Amino acid sequence: MNIKKENRNAYKQMKFRVGIFQIKNRKNDKLFLQTSEDLERAFNSDNFQLKMGLHSNKELQGDWNTLGSDNFEFSILDELKPKETSTASEIKVELKEFLELHRNELQESGRILY
Repeated sequence: MNIKKENRNAYKQMKFRVGIFQIKNRKNDKLFLQTSEDLERAFNSDNFQLKMGLHSNKELQGDWNTLGSDNFEFSILDELKPKETSTASEIKVELKEFLELHRNELQESGRILY
């Protein structure tokens, strides 16, 4: 028995929450949207990057540095329910389309995005 192989296969069979999360600036209501194939992990990743000053969105990072973490809120905007038969690449395409839909809706309603 190969424990590592069994663990790897078990991990591949796990189902994660897939969708879009947002980081909301509570001071000006500006939103940062991001997709993820594992929403719980994404929160941790972006939070860590912001705390370390390494986030890829420089404007968000600057606001975080200036205003502090207490002025930001992490939340799930929407979840995608992929089909059981969806491949990883199909899910990525769906997430990209899903994100564009949400971005357009928010911008049309006057929301400011990072």
